[in-house]
Amino acid sequence: MALSCHLFLAHGRVCRIRGENLSNQSPFSSATTLDCEQSLHRILSKLECYKQSPLAALQSGRWVKLICGASFEDIAEVRNLSLIYALAGVDCIDCAADGAVVTAVSDGVRAAKEIALDFGYSFRDPWLMVSINDDEDPHFRKAEFNPRLCPSDCPRPCERVCPASAISFSYPESSGVIPERCYGCGRCIPVCPMRNIQAVTYVRNLEKVSELLCLDEVDAVEIHTGQGRLEAFHQLVTNLGSSFDHLKLVAVSVPDLGDSMISSMTTMYESMKPYVKCANLWQLDGRPMSGDIGKGATRAAVILGGRVLAALDRPPGFLQLAGGTNSHTREALELAGLVNNGNESMIAGIAGIAFGGYARKIVCSLLKELEATKSTRLEDHPELLFKSISVTGELVWPMKL
Repeated sequence: MALSCHLFLAHGRVCRIRGENLSNQSPFSSATTLDCEQSLHRILSKLECYKQSPLAALQSGRWVKLICGASFEDIAEVRNLSLIYALAGVDCIDCAADGAVVTAVSDGVRAAKEIALDFGYSFRDPWLMVSINDDEDPHFRKAEFNPRLCPSDCPRPCERVCPASAISFSYPESSGVIPERCYGCGRCIPVCPMRNIQAVTYVRNLEKVSELLCLDEVDAVEIHTGQGRLEAFHQLVTNLGSSFDHLKLVAVSVPDLGDSMISSMTTMYESMKPYVKCANLWQLDGRPMSGDIGKGATRAAVILGGRVLAALDRPPGFLQLAGGTNSHTREALELAGLVNNGNESMIAGIAGIAFGGYARKIVCSLLKELEATKSTRLEDHPELLFKSISVTGELVWPMKL
């Protein structure tokens, strides 16, 4: 008889995640049952001693954030990424400012909590952050093209370079790009031999964003800005400031602005000051959406972090790296002498790291295996779940333990 849910064996007894047990047979009847169980126990026990709140993680330099993607709206994948990284111990999950995406993150975190508790371990909810933009921004765009204009003999380099598997010529009623999967990296645009691909940018509706920020599930907001957008930033904060009241963190994602970096940050801080009654954070976006490319991608973020950290006249706020971050970033921070090492002062070092494209890349093959099963819930496939948490743990734990 089939099972309506998968069972997890914990402390020698069967614990159900959800659903009813319609059979005496456990899905862990394969030879890998014990290995899978023991793996998850090792993972959760590692983090059992880590009970800092997200704010304490910022203060001690142990903050880790998952970036699902400001434009990434694949509900099933966002939900499973949130499940995996919540169990791996991230402090914050950053997602698109879309109600369905927020629900997907919340559902993934809820599933992670049930698994941890069923195994007898404590669970600390990560903060849920939504990302918005003050003007045109590469994080808020989608690629777009008409596949009917593509020659039949085109080698389709766009498909090969897309890190999100967002380009398809067989997708039902395909427009060439699967919009909910595209997160705007733009790598497909220069490789198209026909110059057939364009980027379409957008700005989130402020009324809907304001409603999202007032939800109990949402703990933080991040505003993406850039060069020459101080007035747009000020206007956005003025329009949304009243929605910041219950938030635990207000972050600003800013690229390298060169000589105007500190003065621009100071101006932005003055715009935020009347409205922000919680902690604030500067996300230093060294090389946007490039962490999956290789070791060298992280250099820009580390260099930018060091420069801003050295500026004694910078405005208040924790500093967190993003843009090109990957498994090499922690070591690069240590070599540069930028690690906080537990000092609770905001000026002591970089407070943490956000992982985006690389965080998705390292579980991509496992999530494709899940997709092939026609299932949308990772916890229904224990071996894939355990493998995913083990892989992501290797990324998160160096910042935690």
